[in-house]
Amino acid sequence: AAETAEAAEAAEAEEAALLAASPDGWLRSILDELQQSVEELSPASARRLRAELARDHTPFAPAWRASFADVTAHGVCGVCGADLSAGPLVPAQRARLREGLLAAAAARGPLHGLALRAFGEWVSRRGYKYVVDGANVAYRNQNYDGGRFSLEQVGLLLDELRRRSGGASPLLVLPKVYLTARLVPNHTQPRVVPSKERAAYSAAEAAIAKRLRGSEHVWAVPDGSNDDWYWMLATLVLADSGGGGGGGGG
Repeated sequence: AAETAEAAEAAEAEEAALLAASPDGWLRSILDELQQSVEELSPASARRLRAELARDHTPFAPAWRASFADVTAHGVCGVCGADLSAGPLVPAQRARLREGLLAAAAARGPLHGLALRAFGEWVSRRGYKYVVDGANVAYRNQNYDGGRFSLEQVGLLLDELRRRSGGASPLLVLPKVYLTARLVPNHTQPRVVPSKERAAYSAAEAAIAKRLRGSEHVWAVPDGSNDDWYWMLATLVLADSGGGGGGGGG
């Protein structure tokens, strides 16, 4: 108990010193902590914050003011015009999103729900830094006449991420059809693409597909499932376990 009291006093002293030396720095640290720990301010708390910052005798006047503002779809504040940084999901938000993904898979069919849950349990035992949405990467910048699913783009990204990670492999999530079919669909919804709109891999891409089929760092999403469920669940599980889980590769 004595150690706890001493630690609390030391923290208070450190905070007081920061406030005295740099009121702006102190306030910014408090707001950053608030953003990370509170999912949403209640209207009453927001009004109180605005009222406190409007007082003339605060150490923050006149530089700081709080206002209610609309934020554009691109994250631009409607009052000051600043680009707002996206805050990370808090644990409660991750839990809701995770349960939503599992529910969506189960609604598609019991086997889909079980497969996604098994994938989540598997990912939780792995320490991936990056998760790649393979289909998204393969279709990137291919929206033109003659554009196609490019497995070479996937291979290039995997090589770059391994380089950035000191040789550690990222997790690649890819619909099974792109790893096993003789003709692959050039469409984001492979189940509805007629055979005439499918194309064979080049020799280089066929070699990449063969290598990926033998990799323990590739998860082939079963037919009928949504591959977005998988890479999204992977990022949530890795975030909860303290891993990386960066990106969807788009």
